[in-house]
Amino acid sequence: MAAAVRLLVAVVVVVLLARSARLAWRNRRLAVEVWRRIRPGHVAGAVALLVVVVTVAVGLTLAVPLTGLGLGSLVGLTGNAVFAPVEEVALRSGGASPIAGGEAGNALITVVTAAFVLLLVALFPWLAYIEERVFRDGLERAGFGRQLWTALRFGLLHLVMLIPLAAALAVAVAGFAYGVAYRTAYRRTLVSSATVAGPFGVALPAAAVVPGVARAEALLASTVWHTTFNSLIALAVLAGLLADTVA
Repeated sequence: MAAAVRLLVAVVVVVLLARSARLAWRNRRLAVEVWRRIRPGHVAGAVALLVVVVTVAVGLTLAVPLTGLGLGSLVGLTGNAVFAPVEEVALRSGGASPIAGGEAGNALITVVTAAFVLLLVALFPWLAYIEERVFRDGLERAGFGRQLWTALRFGLLHLVMLIPLAAALAVAVAGFAYGVAYRTAYRRTLVSSATVAGPFGVALPAAAVVPGVARAEALLASTVWHTTFNSLIALAVLAGLLADTVA
């Protein structure tokens, strides 16, 4: 039964990613803009955030063992459901799951996993933007309580990815950081835009149009951070796979 559920999860993930790929291609200019804006500071910040997120997840699991459980535990998945297709290929090929830290298996599994991870990275700007639009849009006037609640909802939503509760709560920490990035970018855009060019070259007061522009800019800024963080995790998985293969 568990094997059938794992296969179903893998198929669902592939179908959903295929649909996302179509939408991402239609909005490929967004991805180009997101990749163009990533700077070394984003990478360094994402590394620091990853350390915090992992520390929170491990700490919660040790302090409250029950938080180490998730829906994935019921179907034998060892990590994020997004990697279920890779695990399924590995298991059905007689190899150990690369996501679980075992040997990567044969070269075919390595190639399939590498291609899958790189596809995920290519989709991250669009996927991150959708999540940011749902959870961060409008946070410019949110109080601290609403910011915390939004971040918590963001983290708990990831339970559908079959990750443990501790991991979902740790993801909420990342969600809070994205909210900070959103609000910072929003304020910076307002401050830097005293006036904007209107139709026929007429200067308009920033207050007339900038709030909408500032929200768009803030969403893009938080999407850049979100994409950088997710890409760092995916590339770490890929690096671990390649290291196991070489070893």
